Amino acid sequence: MKKLFTTIYISLLCLDSMAQRQTVVADMDTRLPIAGAVVSTAGGKRLTTDYTGRFGSALPIKSATISKKHYMQRRVSDTELRQDTIFLIPQEVVLNDVVVTAPGFSFNTQKALRSVKENAALPNPAQGFNLLGIVQMLVPTKKAKSAERCEKIKKILDRY
Repeated sequence: MKKLFTTIYISLLCLDSMAQRQTVVADMDTRLPIAGAVVSTAGGKRLTTDYTGRFGSALPIKSATISKKHYMQRRVSDTELRQDTIFLIPQEVVLNDVVVTAPGFSFNTQKALRSVKENAALPNPAQGFNLLGIVQMLVPTKKAKSAERCEKIKKILDRY
């Protein structure tokens, strides 16, 4: 009888600890929490994140859909819900090209480009060894950093 009560007591403690688990919904770009995101569970229950981006449920959630205005909707499984943070990708609004013209204004780009090149030419270019050139080779360039970031985002989107 004692073992039965002990087993029931331990199982109730485990259920109570599951109820305290909370997940944070955050922006993928800024890593800031998203307040007011709607979490719709497969069982029809709707939860809303608070100002810290947290939501939680006393009942286990098998799958859910997380949505917020200006963010891409995301469906998550129970394994993803067990993580502490779920990231949403912001939707970007792309506008069409805008062409601005001014009537009666003529500008000779070739002439302007020629004068800029003449003014930018160095009278005596530097001769000898460039120590800072070695430093530039060691420091990763912006292009390399952006390529790494693109690869990371591509991996994340493949798993999204």
